[in-house]
Amino acid sequence: MLKKFTISLLTIAFLTFGSGAAFGATTDVDPGKVAELKGLYQQMVELKMEMIDKQVEAGILEETKAEKIKEGIKERQKKIEDDLENGKLDFGKKRYKNSSHTPEEEPKDKDE
Repeated sequence: MLKKFTISLLTIAFLTFGSGAAFGATTDVDPGKVAELKGLYQQMVELKMEMIDKQVEAGILEETKAEKIKEGIKERQKKIEDDLENGKLDFGKKRYKNSSHTPEEEPKDKDE
């Protein structure tokens, strides 16, 4: 019984402390891939802007609301570019700084 407990404890310790090397190592970042990511994000922003313009043309979205959305997209794009320039590559994570909900409490859809 004690032997099984010791083996289990050692296994948990190895998994806990050994995973840092596997998941935490981001020192070998390929600058070419980062540049490629920047280009892809820029394409994504351009497509989002185009979609918003089409929604305004179709009468789905009001012009004032569309401009607010576009400003938010531009701000987010600038933040992503700044993060990439500074080597901070975790820009996709949700931070929940300025909102009233936490990751455990996802906002519910208005339709529900």
